[in-house]
Amino acid sequence: MGLRTLIKKKFYNLKFSKKKNSQIKNQVILITGASSGIGLGICKKLIKDNKIIAVYNNNESNLKEIKNSNLIYLKCDLVHLNNYQEIEKKILENNIELIINCAGQFGSNNQSINDLDFDNFVNVLKLNSLSVLKILQLINNNNKIKHIKKIINMSSEGGSIEMNKKGNAYIYRTSKSALNSISKNLSIDLKQKFGISVITIDPGNVKTNMNNKGYLSPEKCAEYVVDIICDNKDYNGAFINLLKKNIPW
Repeated sequence: MGLRTLIKKKFYNLKFSKKKNSQIKNQVILITGASSGIGLGICKKLIKDNKIIAVYNNNESNLKEIKNSNLIYLKCDLVHLNNYQEIEKKILENNIELIINCAGQFGSNNQSINDLDFDNFVNVLKLNSLSVLKILQLINNNNKIKHIKKIINMSSEGGSIEMNKKGNAYIYRTSKSALNSISKNLSIDLKQKFGISVITIDPGNVKTNMNNKGYLSPEKCAEYVVDIICDNKDYNGAFINLLKKNIPW
């Protein structure tokens, strides 16, 4: 890592130097993308005082290391929208109160207008955006939606249409823009019908499998996400960063 990058990383992390001590207790929480990155960080942060249903795709080894009876982990490839039977089973068995959607992919390397991988494009759309709707549909169809208090969707500044000054990355940008649109729509429908708050968060430059050169640790990111969830201010329908600043759609 070069000196310039080290300096950038230091100043970036300074913005998050304040320790956040917010706690969530005695809730049933569904977390997607829970086996790595931000999802895993949030699992570790909340597992002591809550029951967590952790959805993962391939490797559960990180979840197994947590070793806590409050943790239920289940395998589901969220790309396959007609194959959510295990999730539906857990929905029936539990009254989920908080959903944190962290599952996501950047997509293939072929994301320029000249060389788009359309098969991958469709799969990333399903994972990054449509899976959020599918899970909620299952909860609603099983008459369990009334228990939910908040839904957190982890998006990205890359999904902001107004902030797009670089172009390219068609798959990732489009999937996150779709997630943003879905989140905004849900914030209207679910708030009116059930009093559920839907908050869309850009976690910023976090070190994950998708962004291995990220500056912020998943654990520190989780700290700030939990602080947003616990904030008495109603962020329903907002697209914000970890510092609670609005991001243009």
